[in-house]
Amino acid sequence: MLSRRQFTGLAAGAVAGSFVSTTTPAVATGDRDPVRFVSTYQSRPPDPGAVLLGSPGFEVHGDGIGDDTAAVRAVVDEASRRGIANKLGDILGGVRDFPLGDGGGVVLVPPGTYRLTGPIDVHDSVRIIGYGARRPRFVLADNSPGYAGSTPRDVFSFRRRPVGGPVTYANNDTFGSGLINLDITIGPGNPRAIAVRFGGAQLCVLQDLDLEVGDGWAGADHNANLIQRVRVTGGAVGLNAFAASAGWQTTVLDCRFTGQRETAIRTNNDAKLVLVRTVLADAPRGVECVPGQFVHLYLQNCLLDDLSDTALLLNDSDLLPDASNPLIRNSNQLNLVDSAVRRTGTLLTLAQSGGRTPAREGAVDLTYGLRIERALSAGETRSDGVRTFSRPCDDTTIREMLRSDVPDLPPVSSWVSITEVAARMGRTVGSGTEDDLAVFQAAVDRHETVFVPIGEYLLAGTLRLRHRTNLVGLHPRQTWLRTPDGTSYFGDPQRPAALVETPPGGRNIVSGLGLDTARDTAGSVNIRWQSGRGSYLADITTQFVKWHPEDVASGDPGYTYRGRHKYGVWVRGGGGVLSNIWSANGWADNGLLVEYSTVPTRAYEVSVEHHQHREVVLRHVANWEFLGLQTEDHLYGWQSQAVELDHCHDLLFGNSVFFRVATVLGPSPYGVGLRNSRAITFRGNRGYRDKTPEFTQWGASVADLGTGRSVPEPEFTVVEIR
Repeated sequence: MLSRRQFTGLAAGAVAGSFVSTTTPAVATGDRDPVRFVSTYQSRPPDPGAVLLGSPGFEVHGDGIGDDTAAVRAVVDEASRRGIANKLGDILGGVRDFPLGDGGGVVLVPPGTYRLTGPIDVHDSVRIIGYGARRPRFVLADNSPGYAGSTPRDVFSFRRRPVGGPVTYANNDTFGSGLINLDITIGPGNPRAIAVRFGGAQLCVLQDLDLEVGDGWAGADHNANLIQRVRVTGGAVGLNAFAASAGWQTTVLDCRFTGQRETAIRTNNDAKLVLVRTVLADAPRGVECVPGQFVHLYLQNCLLDDLSDTALLLNDSDLLPDASNPLIRNSNQLNLVDSAVRRTGTLLTLAQSGGRTPAREGAVDLTYGLRIERALSAGETRSDGVRTFSRPCDDTTIREMLRSDVPDLPPVSSWVSITEVAARMGRTVGSGTEDDLAVFQAAVDRHETVFVPIGEYLLAGTLRLRHRTNLVGLHPRQTWLRTPDGTSYFGDPQRPAALVETPPGGRNIVSGLGLDTARDTAGSVNIRWQSGRGSYLADITTQFVKWHPEDVASGDPGYTYRGRHKYGVWVRGGGGVLSNIWSANGWADNGLLVEYSTVPTRAYEVSVEHHQHREVVLRHVANWEFLGLQTEDHLYGWQSQAVELDHCHDLLFGNSVFFRVATVLGPSPYGVGLRNSRAITFRGNRGYRDKTPEFTQWGASVADLGTGRSVPEPEFTVVEIR
């Protein structure tokens, strides 16, 4: 993040020209886009459990002329069928009309142009992944039936298929679905077409896509967890955003929205968006909120360029329906941080009053909503309304502002499959019954990047990565590393042992894996992360367990675990980039523990849920940013604290959701508890539900456990603690 001090003193300069991108024009800095929009998987990932489009039974034309709709539908159905059969994605185990395994799987798409004439349903937990030197492209044929009516219609749509029930749009019981490394083009004559109806909950992704909407309606409609390196060109709307299931925020990371006819992003129904290093350009508006709605909007290191009407359009907080309720009024939150604006006359427009904040060319910070400064001190102050701070910046500064901190995955050509290593050792892996640790350890000792195909692998001890070892899978709910139940190695809570461990200061990538530490493993940790700068922990899940008391019976298999685990994700001295992580091992003491880390770190879209006492614990931590952190207690975990800070400083929390479910059994005094901590900033916060608010609203959002001072408001735009 570029600090205010870094911006101050930069020479003013003309900011003109346009990006030159690899395929479609992006925007704006007089040089090439610092983000590389290229094919992530240059060659075919070696996963025999994936279904290949174009293989026998799923033949396609691939020339952009023949109709490939039926084949694409069939290959998605086959991936889902395999996921139901292998049960690897099983979370809820058949309750609530879920199929065992909830479906799930991987479809691999080779290079080509695939002509579609109707919608493609992306079923529960199916990921469609393209590969090749040029990404495969799906084209909705010109004048396709059903795309010219009065109702918008999707090309790809994330769906849920309960047993015996109707197919519905994806919801809060849909996990892990994705469209990755492919492009979608909407041909002429489809004015109501949406490239992607994107819904679902944790681990759902849109990643490495070009969505060329043309005269269609929208690039993406609705939103789930993570939208990363996606470019949307054309359309009336780039992203038509809502609150993600089940009310979470969505992180929009390293994206480009250009050339929309109405607005780059439209927000509806309590949308919560975290935009980082994202460009909104060449449109009437950058972000607009529909009438009568509040929005939790956080933009950091973003560029607002050539927006002819206004960069941002929000509703007046005090004129919202029910604005007399401070929970509603304070829920209208805007943070624009370390960003830049140019060729735009108006930065912010308030819709009802018509109030306008002029845009000044250059760098900008802006907030709208409740600000609490010098919080938890005798000098605490509160203010409301618009506050802005501008300063000059030049092309070089903007390019550096937009430069991504997310490491690239190693090229597929460098991957060595764990099954190849096993074969050379005269072994097999993935039986789900035999210990595979020796093969995995040999693989990471000998090879830099080890690929783990779909399957279930047992590790009876700690897998220790070397300094530059990478461990990669394609789907965290179909690729599991598990501890055998009752293994004594993981049995001592006084000597916690991790399923996977990285070395201190390592430069590691661990991505696309599920980590399951079983039931009777009191000293287990899913991963101990000690890696440093340049490292990347992403697309990771733990086993799904909701804590409940021993004397409470439950018919849900997800609630019947009786184990005791030490931690979920344990960061000790490390950092780097963390992204799209779901830590929901409810029997653990906490889901994310960070200790003794000063490594500058950004954590994007991290979800920590269902623990009895605390979700996130930070001890002796500095220089971390949590952008889109979400926590959730549940029925029996009603005393769970969202975040605990102990001897911490220089932390940023951007657009957090500290969620309490409607069925909790009682109130909780505070969401974030601090001890001996300073220089903490919270920007944007959701801390209540409108159902049983006496229980689902935190007694205070932030409390100093030493002095007893607290910030009672659960909704705010900024809280600064010095």
